[in-house]
Amino acid sequence: MKKRFNSVDINQKHGNELSKKLYKTITDLSKRLDDARCCTRNILDLFSPNSLIQRRKLGEYCERLIFSDPVLFGRKAEELLWRKVFYDVVSTAKKLKKANYSDDEVSNLMNHIYSGIGFYHHMILKLQTSFKLNLQTVIDFATQTIEKDTNGESNKDASFEWAEQSLHQCLMYLGDLSRYKLEISGCLDAATPTRYYMQAIAYKPEYGMPYNQMGTLAMNQNCHLEAVYHYMRCLSCKYSFEGTINNLNSLFEKNSKYIEQLPQEKEDSKCSALLSKSDHIKRFIARFLLLIDIWYFNKNVPKVYNLCHLTFKDLDECLSYIKSSSENGDIPTDSFETNFINSPSYLSSETLFRISVICLLSIAKLQSNNSPQVSTIAAFTLAVYSQLIQNVTAHIEESVLNYPLAELDLNSVKKSKCRNKIKLRRRKLNKNVCEDSETSDDDLSLSSSDQSFISDQEDLLADSTDDEIEGGDIINGNAVGDKTHISKAWEQPNKNTDKNEVVNNKEEVFKKVKKMDVNDMIEIISEETLLQSIKILNDWLMIDTSVFKSCCINTPSLLRQITYLLNLLNINLDDKRHFPEIHNSSTIDNYAKFPLPEDVIMRGLDFLSDSHKNLDWQCFSTKTLSLKNEAVIRIFKFKAFGRYLLSITEAGITFDDKENIYVCKSGDKELKKEVGELISQDSPVTTEGQIINGKVKEEISSIPNNSKGGQLIKMKHMGQLWLASEVSALENRVKGRSSLSPYLVLDADALIKYNFMVKHLVHTRKFIVLVPNAVVSVLDDLKREKPEARDAIRWLEAQFHKGNRFFRSQRPQERALIPFIKYPKKRDKEMFTYIQIIECCYYLSEQQKGATNLVTLLIGNQNLLTNGENKEFSYVGLAQTAGITIESITQFYAKTKKATKDNR
Repeated sequence: MKKRFNSVDINQKHGNELSKKLYKTITDLSKRLDDARCCTRNILDLFSPNSLIQRRKLGEYCERLIFSDPVLFGRKAEELLWRKVFYDVVSTAKKLKKANYSDDEVSNLMNHIYSGIGFYHHMILKLQTSFKLNLQTVIDFATQTIEKDTNGESNKDASFEWAEQSLHQCLMYLGDLSRYKLEISGCLDAATPTRYYMQAIAYKPEYGMPYNQMGTLAMNQNCHLEAVYHYMRCLSCKYSFEGTINNLNSLFEKNSKYIEQLPQEKEDSKCSALLSKSDHIKRFIARFLLLIDIWYFNKNVPKVYNLCHLTFKDLDECLSYIKSSSENGDIPTDSFETNFINSPSYLSSETLFRISVICLLSIAKLQSNNSPQVSTIAAFTLAVYSQLIQNVTAHIEESVLNYPLAELDLNSVKKSKCRNKIKLRRRKLNKNVCEDSETSDDDLSLSSSDQSFISDQEDLLADSTDDEIEGGDIINGNAVGDKTHISKAWEQPNKNTDKNEVVNNKEEVFKKVKKMDVNDMIEIISEETLLQSIKILNDWLMIDTSVFKSCCINTPSLLRQITYLLNLLNINLDDKRHFPEIHNSSTIDNYAKFPLPEDVIMRGLDFLSDSHKNLDWQCFSTKTLSLKNEAVIRIFKFKAFGRYLLSITEAGITFDDKENIYVCKSGDKELKKEVGELISQDSPVTTEGQIINGKVKEEISSIPNNSKGGQLIKMKHMGQLWLASEVSALENRVKGRSSLSPYLVLDADALIKYNFMVKHLVHTRKFIVLVPNAVVSVLDDLKREKPEARDAIRWLEAQFHKGNRFFRSQRPQERALIPFIKYPKKRDKEMFTYIQIIECCYYLSEQQKGATNLVTLLIGNQNLLTNGENKEFSYVGLAQTAGITIESITQFYAKTKKATKDNR
């Protein structure tokens, strides 16, 4: 029987022979390039004409071989292309480098790297075209639109799988080339290589190599915390990099050497008070990494509980540090020691997010090994969780309480007849002020907006009876008249500042939240970046129910904190007009499919797979959400967590539909009981033990690790630790709030002479700093005479254009006539400007009836406090009559610095 030949088989056999010949040519070229590279004596020899031609030929042959037979030769050709054409040149140049690269060497190396970046961009586009890869949701540079394959997975053969893996490698090579560019140029901006590595992770999150490269890139950032985070993420991936474990151990060894250099902290010492902010943060990170070293590698270190306590105390202290105006972020350095000198002076939200993820990674690894240390690190993680919740709720409280009140409701006004009387009285006063004037109207007039805006709301701020219109003149500091109860009430000290005020503040916060506009509340919530860390910890608790149930039994104080935060975030989001991007379908529950940035970062972790299984990852790539809508989705996620809490009977949390709040059964009586137990008993934690290389030189009382009772004891005591921290934080907040005003009003001298102090007060975000319109007019008059006035005007314009709810100008309606005084008939310009400022202050003080020390006027001229420049008019007397605190900005600035230091 005659044998038949298949033309397809013949062509395939012919193609294989051509591929083998091409591969042989490639190996020969590679050997010649290796020989030439071994003979080089300086960097410029790498870029001889012959070497450039051979590398170009090798790149063309490798590309041809890759696409002619990707299954058989694709991987080999790809590795040869990367190593022989691009990588070996850079690695050899590093070895031949003497001191610094010369200009010619830098030029040749940079051209080589840019050619590699262009080549791999070309490779990605060719892979997409040849294998119909959909990359629009993966990479952020130009790609082609590929129609969706209706056949699904059936079309994915061996060559397609290779193409996906090759694309992942191309992104890795782009990241490596960008990293080499940074090393050669000496630039510290790691954004470009990180961008390529993150795209590789987004495409194939199960591969850990990009994390290892980012760990190398961040080797000296943030006291090695960044590198530890990336290395641990690499080890948690399904396909990790073999050398990562050695890199991680090397960092932990360096950290142990730093721990050895720390001074011994005794129980009664004030070492923490003597440390600078950066040193304190260095010590906290070093202690935290030492704990992770012990837990992650499951080292048998007895009495490690003392280190947990000290680390937690450091965290409590470091969370009180705020970002200074001169802080430029974390700067990578060249050595471990230098990095510790230049460590940041505050804990950023990114750093706290890394710390939370590292704790979760350690818990997952210990649980996979059934380690008895799981309970210890779980308790520590819950303590960190509690601190983050306290920090966020405190910020939201301050923001809500300091947020300007909404406009007064005219429907709640008294009878119109009473309002008409008040209008007549004010017109009478304005007439008295304006008559018999010999100066020009331009010099003493109000701003155009003040003249044209006369609202009924301002009329409400005056007294409602005609009998109270008559007042006294303010002369030589004396408020003459019968009605002086305002100033007397203002001068009374606040004697009720205690822990009970905290409860009242919470009630006041809830009342104000209900009155606030939804968009204003979302603006406040969107600024709380720590909610990202709290959200991933919520996801962990929803999955690890055993830890949460143990927390419910032993630490009810944490449940109260969670409940309070949920109530602050439980705002009405049902109006589709405000959130069209979220309410784009028939049901509001579709918010669940939107992944948040923290979900994208945590993608690929097995222990959070249940939380991520319903997420649509393409939504994050295809739809760009604003910060407002991102905050809305996060609020929905927290509401889902609240529904989970309702399903846990041990938590004892219920939802009051009538009041629309979560209710925790652990009330104030249990709080007082826990505080009493905490005060009555001595803490079992003693002085710090030197834990080096898995050994403890100073031990504390034994707590068994392997018994259930020992785990409960540890959980209970860790709960007591964060309860003590909560009480301390509340006392500090109350103490600080009782002495400093939430509203600060500036005059022109303060802005001109002490602009740096004003910037600091604005940056603290603890006050609403307000600039009256009269002050702006004064600055405008002085800009031709004083350069400082021009600088102040430029800064004000920039700040107002940027927008900041903690720093703003006076609004048109924010002025009210001062009661119980007779306005002077003689109109002095400086005096009248000051009166306008006090009218603005008085309006603000009247927004919360009964509140004390609500507004402080900060002045830059010390002589005004002693009437040094005006013998007939008392600035202090007028302010006191209006119930306004007047103070020198230098004295107030010193007071704020002292209060911040005391609260630490």
